[in-house]
Amino acid sequence: MQSFQYWARQSRRASFRILFVALVLAVAAISSVGVFSARIEAALVRDASQMLGGDLVIESKRNTANAPWLSILEKPEYATLKQAESVVFPSVVPSERVDLLVSLKAVNNMYPLRGQLTVRNAQGQDEKVASGPPQGELWVDQGVLGSLDVQLGDSIQVGEITRPVTRVILAEPDRGGGFVNFAPRVMMNTADLEESELLGLGSRATWRIYFTGAQPVINQLISELTPVLSPVEEIETLENGRPEVSGTLERANDFLAMAALIGTMVACVGIALVAHLFAKEQASELAVLKSLGYTPKRLLRMWAIGMGMLTLGAGVLGVALGWAAHWGLLALLAELVGVDLPLAGLHYLPMGMLLSALLLLGFAAVPTWYALRAPAVAVIRHQTLKSSRGQLVLSVLFGVFTAIAVCLLIVNNVVLALLLFAGFVGTSLVFALLFWGLLKVLAYLGKGKKSAGTNIAVFQSMSKRASTLVLQGVSLALGLAALLMLAVVQGDLIDRWQEAVPEDAPNRFVFNIQPDQVEGVQQTLNTASQSPVNLYPMVRGRLSAINGETITADTFTDEGARNTVERELNLSFADTLPTHNTVAVGSWFDETPAKAEVSVEDGVAERLGIGLGDKLTFDIAGTPLTAEITSIRELRWDSMEVNFFMVFPTEVLQSFPQTWITSVSLQDDKAIPVSRELVRDYPNLTVLDTELVITQVRKILGQVGQAVQFVFLFTVAAGGLVVVACVMTGARVRTREAAIYRAMGASTAQLQRAAWLELSVLGALAGLVAAIAAQGLGWGVAHFVFEFEYFLSPMHIVAGVVAGAVVSVLFGAWSVNKVCRAPVMQTLRQAAA
Repeated sequence: MQSFQYWARQSRRASFRILFVALVLAVAAISSVGVFSARIEAALVRDASQMLGGDLVIESKRNTANAPWLSILEKPEYATLKQAESVVFPSVVPSERVDLLVSLKAVNNMYPLRGQLTVRNAQGQDEKVASGPPQGELWVDQGVLGSLDVQLGDSIQVGEITRPVTRVILAEPDRGGGFVNFAPRVMMNTADLEESELLGLGSRATWRIYFTGAQPVINQLISELTPVLSPVEEIETLENGRPEVSGTLERANDFLAMAALIGTMVACVGIALVAHLFAKEQASELAVLKSLGYTPKRLLRMWAIGMGMLTLGAGVLGVALGWAAHWGLLALLAELVGVDLPLAGLHYLPMGMLLSALLLLGFAAVPTWYALRAPAVAVIRHQTLKSSRGQLVLSVLFGVFTAIAVCLLIVNNVVLALLLFAGFVGTSLVFALLFWGLLKVLAYLGKGKKSAGTNIAVFQSMSKRASTLVLQGVSLALGLAALLMLAVVQGDLIDRWQEAVPEDAPNRFVFNIQPDQVEGVQQTLNTASQSPVNLYPMVRGRLSAINGETITADTFTDEGARNTVERELNLSFADTLPTHNTVAVGSWFDETPAKAEVSVEDGVAERLGIGLGDKLTFDIAGTPLTAEITSIRELRWDSMEVNFFMVFPTEVLQSFPQTWITSVSLQDDKAIPVSRELVRDYPNLTVLDTELVITQVRKILGQVGQAVQFVFLFTVAAGGLVVVACVMTGARVRTREAAIYRAMGASTAQLQRAAWLELSVLGALAGLVAAIAAQGLGWGVAHFVFEFEYFLSPMHIVAGVVAGAVVSVLFGAWSVNKVCRAPVMQTLRQAAA
């Protein structure tokens, strides 16, 4: 009972309450992402077969109608297997309002073999159906209705056919995470596909054949298919299926986890500060208890009971707050997730308790232990208890190990956790140096000057407390920098990228042009464009060997090189160097009879570690082709022109199956009419509006960016708590300083104005540091990733300064009256004691 009474008194302390709130924030930040991740993981496990659409899927970049391995399926042992088919490709649906880029999916009547489609009918009722749209109907995502301004029952044109939209797709079992699948879905029956004339030779499409059956039969089929599949075909099973689904969500979850980690680390700073202050404040009561006969063992037991209650309370409330916050994440990422998520289990509740206990032990154990050991007589006599070097060293060691443990608990990857911790510490040190320098500059500029209306040298006073203020400002700057960085990357960089593109840059891409359509398409575009339009041939091929040595993705460690080897490349041929290309090394093809040579883009050459004289072997529609590298080219990717990694002489490649592609700049009044004319005359074409692509990329970035910003609100709140903690920690010095000023004739109003000025300047400096960091990141991404000029935005600087000042004032305002109105004589007597 005495323990509960003791802690009931302690709970009335401001330091105890701030410690409790900091713990709750840390647990909530982790729990919100943890609950979200747990639900995603549960959905992936639950829907493993549904996300495939079957027990086994064969995916191919070529039409599987005449695939050699189809003969295997005719064996009697596979007669019991059920089969379904689908093909997915980008297309454009024209309308009076907009030409909408969509992901078109054609399925047969057996699709899906596993799982169900969730749709909404014309009566507004949601229902689960076991098969896709019947012949003569189209089903679409909700976004298609809004973009095209149509309703259920209205008809839309898809290629050469016009069909009514009869259902809205709410959930699709095997919806992938590739870029085309972020485009709104239009689903049709494969019986309508041939009539639509959308697919032609060499179309950029993905064919999928689904199988379900007894697991032994599936395993036998896998063993027979694996050796005979071509490089453009792969097997997907329950173990490796839909990596783009889990990969996309895992990347989003990684961003969220890192955001939560930053918030937790900032909260750790506040916990450490308040824990030390709370321990010092406890020292006087502990001394009284010692004088009343309480033994150290009994006091330690009392402390353990209080810490247990604090752990329990902070853990439960933090998890509850995190649970509530994760619904915000789900709302922001609803389109990205795309499936119903099961409720997560209760395993995240113990994790919240563990995190709360870990933070308390790591940051409060050492100062509390020294408070328990403090001599009772010294405390009762108000003698100053200076922190020993041992206490400082132990506090730092405990804090560092606790922070690393928190990183490991959140990230579950030792290397990444250590890198994140090192990055946090490094960034904090850079911020601290910059912040300290700004404080010293202000003190130098304000030397000998009194602040207007205060008669107090505010900047000189701040400079004397630089160490405390640096910690306060850096913590706040970390939270603000995180938010501003996202604002820069998410919005401003895309705007600058668009501005960097030349005004006459192509704004339409036309692809899937068949060889017999080249002349007609070129004539139509030349008539509409102000400059001649060039069409480029495109042949699909996979790089299979370098200098005679077979390569796979496992040959390379670089992720870009692995991606290059894993997928089919778009190869082209030309006799003259494209105008937006420059030969950096070697020489362009000469006029002698064509030999097997190839020109390689410099970026892919660097990733693959290849150069002049190396021989590359490609698999093109099952036919090997070996060519020697005779030149390395530099490309202007921001030109919006058609570019290729590999270009061959015409005679070397022109006999292979090919489609053609072009980009064209059309005036606003001609762009839509010409696009519609092309799609009407050649239904298989895809006319891509680059503005539409950028809009969809912005939408995807916006979803993830808003979710991460949502998590970073915990960081800003934690930074604000650090402001409060720093104010509390330095309250004695500030109160004594204010008392001296009052003894010298300063009024309470003058002291209040000085305090408001100090808080505003502190927050403004934190916002300035945050804005500089965000702008630096923006420049780095623009320079090294997008490769265009990026200039500082004054608006971001102003926004950072204003935001920092507002947050600092809001969180520090509560202390102003207490400090400025403290009794002068009592304060000076306590300071002299």
